[in-house]
Amino acid sequence: MSQEVAIITGAGGAIGTAIAMRLSGVGYAVGLLDLDITHTESLAAGIRSSGGRACAVAVDVREPDSVEAALDTAESELGPLTAVVTCAGIIRKADYLELETAAWERTIGVNLTGTWLVLQRAARRMVAAGRSGAMVAISSVAGRGPRATAVDYAASKAGVISVVRSSAVALATHGIRVNAVCPGVVDTAMTDAIHEQTARELGITREESVARMVAGIPLGRIESPDEVAAGVEFLLSDAASYVTGQSLNVCGGLEFD
Repeated sequence: MSQEVAIITGAGGAIGTAIAMRLSGVGYAVGLLDLDITHTESLAAGIRSSGGRACAVAVDVREPDSVEAALDTAESELGPLTAVVTCAGIIRKADYLELETAAWERTIGVNLTGTWLVLQRAARRMVAAGRSGAMVAISSVAGRGPRATAVDYAASKAGVISVVRSSAVALATHGIRVNAVCPGVVDTAMTDAIHEQTARELGITREESVARMVAGIPLGRIESPDEVAAGVEFLLSDAASYVTGQSLNVCGGLEFD
C-alpha cells in the first residue's frame, strides 16, 4: 500500500509543527511548506532521522505560481498528495478605527486567499489523478463571532469556514472531504505577542493579561498546539470518513456554535 502524503502550510509555526509531528507519527510523509523554511528544514531533518519522510518547501500562499511550484516540489519528493492542511496564518491586534487597508489586505491574503488557493490547487491535482483524500483548514473561534481589535483576522477566519463548506460540496463527488478546525487560545508565539501588546496598552504584566484570557475559558487553561493537531489528525483519518464541510471547535468551551 502506498504511503499517505500530506502537505502542511505554515508548518514552521507551533501549530503547523505539532501537526507535522502528529501526522508523521502515524505514518504520513509530510511536506512542510512555509514562507521561511529556516525552522522547517531542521524539522524535516529531524523527521527523516527518526525514520520518517519529510521535505521543507518555501511557499508564499498568496501567490498562485509559488503554490504550484511548492506542490510540484512536494509531490516530486514525496509522491502524490492525499491530504492537505492549511495552517498558514497571521494576526495583529489593531483598533477598529485605526486598522490600515494594507494590514487588512495582508491578513485576508494570507489567511483566506492563501487557504482557498492551496485547497483549490491541491484539489485540481487530486481530481485529475482520480485520487480521493481529505483536507483540513485551520480556522479559529474568532471566525465565529466579533473581534473589535482584530476585525481583519475575524473576517478572514469566518471566510475560511465558508470556503471549507463550499469546497466540501464541490469536492464530495470526487471523494475528497474538507473540514476545518477552530482553535481557541493556543500557546504560540502569536498569542504571546498579543499578550505582550495588551500588557503594554493596559499597563499590566503579560502574566496578568494571560490570566484575564484564561478566566474566560471554561476548561481554565490555554490550549496546546498538539491539542489542535489531534483534531486535525482525527478529521484526516478514516474515523471521520463521513464528516465533511464541518468546522470543529477545539477551544476548551469558548464557543459552541
